[in-house]
Amino acid sequence: METIRRNGENVGGNEQRGELFHELFGDTSEDSSVYDEHGGMDSEGEEDGDSEQTALESLMAEIRRTQLDELAPEDGSGIIEHPVPGLAVYRNMLGPRVSRLFFEWLSAKYFSTTPVAGIQSSGGGGGEPSGPRINQGMHFGALSDCRTPLGFLAALAAAAAVAGGRRGDWEFDQAIVNLYDPGEGIGDHIDLLRFGDGVVGFSFGGSATMRMRELHSAEDIARASRYAQEEDDYMSHVAVGLDAGDVYAMAGDARYRWTHGFPATIDGRSNVQSRRISVTLRRLL
Repeated sequence: METIRRNGENVGGNEQRGELFHELFGDTSEDSSVYDEHGGMDSEGEEDGDSEQTALESLMAEIRRTQLDELAPEDGSGIIEHPVPGLAVYRNMLGPRVSRLFFEWLSAKYFSTTPVAGIQSSGGGGGEPSGPRINQGMHFGALSDCRTPLGFLAALAAAAAVAGGRRGDWEFDQAIVNLYDPGEGIGDHIDLLRFGDGVVGFSFGGSATMRMRELHSAEDIARASRYAQEEDDYMSHVAVGLDAGDVYAMAGDARYRWTHGFPATIDGRSNVQSRRISVTLRRLL
């Protein structure tokens, strides 16, 4: 049986967050993740200090040695064009070392106690771990300080989008961090319309195929912005392969008229072969 990730969305402000969780998932949805205003989260609601701090120090040391214009050349080179209007894919923008360090930091900060899906817990008699399985983290607030990991990604995303001539809203104040193990995915959807015209996704860890499908009616667009859907009609999709270090940006039609999703399986095989973590940046309207 395929495990399909819910289309989890959230916004800043305690009241807004609660309303939006209720709108999408019902009363129990907030049990699926623990979060704070700064995005710090693990399965116990507290940061695993030592491993996270070590990973953070290694990552920031590398970021300080990295120039944004080296990763996002002003001539827009490295952009892979796709038939989806408004979509751009930047291959290996972060490079293998930065990508690996981001993966290690994200793992330590958000998913330090999340077991691989389908693997039994080593404690408590060998059954599944008690409580919800944490596979999502969130950050709320301006991402304007490029001396922080998420701020660095936001600055890189904006520089790459501008260099590639992409029109859109590239100032971000919300990040969602998703974890995918083999057999997990998310259905086709459009990000909530309360977010601006500019969505950027970073891929870390395992490779995956993103599917995109054009919508033609206002009804379909409204439904896709509310609910993730599993579609069996693969022929109507555009496949976008994403590896560690790849970055994709969506604006215009790609943002509002095309769904995107990561199917759990493709042709009977798991889409994700090893743990993958994505970071998606957006701005709340």
